[in-house]
Amino acid sequence: MLYCFQLFSRNHLLPNCETTLSKILRDVLRLNVGFLLKENVGYSRKISFEHPLLEVADDLDLANFRGAVRLTRTVQGVYAQGKFLGEESVECVRCLTPISQTLQSQVEQLYEFPPDPNADFVVSESGHIDLASFLREDMILSRPMRSLCKPDCKGICPLCGKNLNEGACDCVKEDINPQMAVLKKLLGK
Repeated sequence: MLYCFQLFSRNHLLPNCETTLSKILRDVLRLNVGFLLKENVGYSRKISFEHPLLEVADDLDLANFRGAVRLTRTVQGVYAQGKFLGEESVECVRCLTPISQTLQSQVEQLYEFPPDPNADFVVSESGHIDLASFLREDMILSRPMRSLCKPDCKGICPLCGKNLNEGACDCVKEDINPQMAVLKKLLGK
């Protein structure tokens, strides 16, 4: 029996999947730029990424991760410039239906070399840069405030929990504001 990672729940396994996808750890975002440090200022190299499932950080898994970064040697170190896309699994905030939303990130970051102890982003002594921390922050900031399955999502019934997008429920609803209940009692007398 084959299993694959289902996006809607972290590491949730479903049987009967056609292929097996393995999660690629964030190590692919740790790039060796030692060769670049030996080049003249202005030298650049483009690196492309395409992974079916990538763990960017402990709290961010992306499917269909793709993009490219151009690394350019500068006097201060290495300048990274690129764009990335990935799909994240979330639940609709109204009806709790699992959905996939696309997150985007645009990287424009200078990694200093030689490393400055006060700098946030540096080329390590071993000649590596790590895009994961910057990418995580930018991807999380690109999340919509409210993830919806569709703009006119009706949500769930507050009494029985039925998804109102699938049809009306059989609950008896009183359209009375609880703050106005006292006035209703007065009108009833």
